[in-house]
Amino acid sequence: MLKKYVLYLIRWQLSTPILAACYAGLSVYGTLFATIIGNLVGGLLFFWVDKWIFRTKRKPVLQNVPET
Repeated sequence: MLKKYVLYLIRWQLSTPILAACYAGLSVYGTLFATIIGNLVGGLLFFWVDKWIFRTKRKPVLQNVPET
């Protein structure tokens, strides 16, 4: 669990430059627009990273199946 938490914190910090770049490049269109686009880009990229971080490796569960 600690490994996932550290990876998530690193991922969280990586989202800052993406938001800043979008904000700097698109702020001529308005700060609200730039922020929305930056969050959209971050969401599109980091959805997959979060999916990788929080994937579960489940062990197969043996079920008691009655013999017929």
